[in-house]
Amino acid sequence: MTKLTLNKMMKKYLQEIWFLKYYIVVVVLAIGFSYSVYYFLDPETVAYIGDEDHFFEWATAISLFLSFSILLTLFLKTKNIFYLFLSVLFFWGAGEEVSWGQRIIGFKTPELMQEINVQNELSLHNIEIFNTHDFQQNTKKGFARLLEINFLFRIFMMCFGILLPFLAYHSLTVRKLTEWAKLPIPPISIGIFFLINWITFRILFVYVLSPQHGIQYLDTDSEIFECLGAFIFFVISAYFYLNRERIIPGKDIKTVI
Repeated sequence: MTKLTLNKMMKKYLQEIWFLKYYIVVVVLAIGFSYSVYYFLDPETVAYIGDEDHFFEWATAISLFLSFSILLTLFLKTKNIFYLFLSVLFFWGAGEEVSWGQRIIGFKTPELMQEINVQNELSLHNIEIFNTHDFQQNTKKGFARLLEINFLFRIFMMCFGILLPFLAYHSLTVRKLTEWAKLPIPPISIGIFFLINWITFRILFVYVLSPQHGIQYLDTDSEIFECLGAFIFFVISAYFYLNRERIIPGKDIKTVI
């Protein structure tokens, strides 16, 4: 790669960052606010807001539902099938996050689901084969993790938010494919926060948090991680909608600014 080409590429990345500066600031503030609860709040409060049916779980569901609403609207306007696919995915995620309102409404779990669900709920992601834990609450390891919904969610975040825009901009073959398919490309300057969120989560879990405050205190960080992942998807969905006149499906934003 020549110096001229490298300078031109860096200029394009800086242009993208400047163009999306307000989106980036919103995501940075959300990450800072969310993880700072461990610093500003006492352990009991941290455990409470990270428990089921409390702040971070509902914030995750709301972010996913808003993403669904935005992308469904985009599909109705553009007829782009990928917006429909993403909207259905996020609607399912929002419902699963709050177990389809089961704990609020109080309806009974079907007997068949009780036998295979580690939390005795209607939610599909808590079926043992898809859950992080087995019925004995042992954390899965190795190949058993490949079907975990949480694991697949993280893979999807990285592939959609980082790998896809990187290849769509730097690989001519991938670019031709995405342009042919009219696949919406998220900006990598927003998608990179999926990785930043994951790194922050892992540092907290491995090096900072102490188990002396209880399991739920520790588990709040995974709720924060999921919540921020959902929020970043919401920001990307808002970007797709607000820039629908500028975006060319299949092209990276750097090619049109």
